[in-house]
Amino acid sequence: MYPVWANQFDIWAPKLPQDKEAAFYALCFAFVLAENRCVVTKFEADNPVAGAPEVFVNNPLSTNNDSNFWATTLLPYVEASGEPVALSLVKAVTELYRYWNHNYTKGQFIYSIGLHDEPYFKYFDYPDFLTPNSGLIQIRKYAEIHQELDLLSRFEDIQLAAKAVKKAVYEILVKDCGYFE
Repeated sequence: MYPVWANQFDIWAPKLPQDKEAAFYALCFAFVLAENRCVVTKFEADNPVAGAPEVFVNNPLSTNNDSNFWATTLLPYVEASGEPVALSLVKAVTELYRYWNHNYTKGQFIYSIGLHDEPYFKYFDYPDFLTPNSGLIQIRKYAEIHQELDLLSRFEDIQLAAKAVKKAVYEILVKDCGYFE
């Protein structure tokens, strides 16, 4: 989580104390889950070249999918760390996905939902769609377009938990690593 304004040559990896390493990485992984820009989309057959197969792209960071990258690689690390601030953020994202699937997609795709002008749909001829595993940016955009206040309030919960994660990361960097000295 390096600042965007920093020159990459002025940045160095922090020297983490061994007793803070698991917590630091758990916090970073939780933050990645909440701030990712992964989407679900598909590239239709014959686009952009004739003979190209249809390619479906799923979201590797959906908490609804027990066999994706999040569930198999990152989540076990976060859980094993026991880091409460990271676990709180993961819980907020997981709750949003659970709610989304239970109340909106019901385990199915939903079509023609107003996202046809978004970059992940506007270049294709098929109807826009969302799935139980759609990206957070897709779900948020849907909630904004349709004024789904129940979903938007869950995004606010995620933002508050993400703010706590950023604070915890900063404290480790400052207090335990002397990173900015």
